[in-house]
Amino acid sequence: MSKKILSKLLRKTKDDLNHFLNAFSKQVINREATLFLGAGMSRNSGFPSWKEIMEPCAATLNLSLDNETDLYSIAQFYVNQHNDSELRKIISEKINTISNSNEILEKFLDIDFSNIWTTNYDKLIENELTRKDIPNNVIFCDKNISKIDKNDKVNIYKLNGDISDPQNMIITKEDYEKYKTKHQLFLTFLKKELISNSFLFVGYSFSDDLVLSCLNDINNYLGEPGNRHYALMVIDNNVDARYEYFTQDLEKRYGIKSIFIEKNDFKFIINELNARIREKKVFISGAYDKVCNPIDKFADELSYELVRHLLQQEYRISTGVGKRLGTFIIGYGHEYLAESKKINSTKYLSMRPFPFHKNLSEDKKERYRKMMQRDCSVAIFMFGQSKSTREEGPFEEIGHYSKGVYQEFLIAKELGLIIIPIGSTGFESEVIWKEVKNNINEYPYLSKFIEKLKEEKNPAKIVSMIMSILENISRNRRIQQKQK
Repeated sequence: MSKKILSKLLRKTKDDLNHFLNAFSKQVINREATLFLGAGMSRNSGFPSWKEIMEPCAATLNLSLDNETDLYSIAQFYVNQHNDSELRKIISEKINTISNSNEILEKFLDIDFSNIWTTNYDKLIENELTRKDIPNNVIFCDKNISKIDKNDKVNIYKLNGDISDPQNMIITKEDYEKYKTKHQLFLTFLKKELISNSFLFVGYSFSDDLVLSCLNDINNYLGEPGNRHYALMVIDNNVDARYEYFTQDLEKRYGIKSIFIEKNDFKFIINELNARIREKKVFISGAYDKVCNPIDKFADELSYELVRHLLQQEYRISTGVGKRLGTFIIGYGHEYLAESKKINSTKYLSMRPFPFHKNLSEDKKERYRKMMQRDCSVAIFMFGQSKSTREEGPFEEIGHYSKGVYQEFLIAKELGLIIIPIGSTGFESEVIWKEVKNNINEYPYLSKFIEKLKEEKNPAKIVSMIMSILENISRNRRIQQKQK
């Protein structure tokens, strides 16, 4: 019977998967998506499950946890027989340890979520974001809510508290029962986001009822389920009819659609989601220091044509705001968005200025450049001339006009981005163009255009060629998706 249910649920997801990937990727792009991580994500990094933590306590009480789901009550029983501080010390020792990240978490955090909610006490999420050089902000009590950053940082909301403050972690039945009274502001923010955003629940069992209680309050007020939410549910041969009914109830009464997967499917799902989010985001690399007026005019006109055509076709642009060139890209980007009455400019134009004012090590420079490209699928290289590289010596000795732009090219290769070097703009882009041409088998999408990318000097024709390359790539991708 279990295998039959397993096959049925997996078959259902196969039918629903494409719709989920398309719908949720659009929510992410519109910055209307939120990630919710449960204990399952921390277990992937070696942290014990809540059940594993409570097993010694249950043994002390001569209780079995084989079929026990209400672990808050077990914690409460232990506190009643012993004391609260002893239990918190046990939990702190189990969780307050150094642990490795995991590939699944890394891939989820590559998605550009502004807000992440979690029931976990550990510091796994913030440590991984910091490792990726992604600024973050941890909120684990009502007083922290004043620190919410709406623009520059990823906000991590910890519903059950943080390991740095064990005395206020939600552990026992009493803690849980008093939650609505003691953490009204926290729950108000959760409800607000459940109304405004589409949530993706990962590694969360819904056994603590916090989220469902908030959704029930929202439904009672609205008279019907509000936003569509999704939950990635890992299932195996142990799945039973009760679980099927439970997930049907999640969808019918709370608007949470379950996406059933086997454990090995995680990577495929995340990679597909990432691909669709990044599909129409372009990184523009380039800068120049001292050039003659005709080149400056060429850069101005090319930037104008490129930015407007990309935005007209609903592409999104990421830029490191390279010297001079970055000013053109940003200026024409904002000009077009204003003309088109597109209010949410950050959706279409991501500005990540390289912190030249900081004395960064080479390792930090590389990590920062990776961050600039991490949510893109295409990298376009234009010009590329820097004062620092020129000061190292002439091109004949150094072999580069801008080592920074070349490093961005190497990163784009490493990340598997579509690379388009406009060789006719000269400088480092011509260096990159030559390398691409000499290895054209690695860039089959450029085979028909490679010579023109070096010869063409007309900005409108260059941009028309780039748009053709992007359309060909998009068409081939759609064909491949259908074949899957």
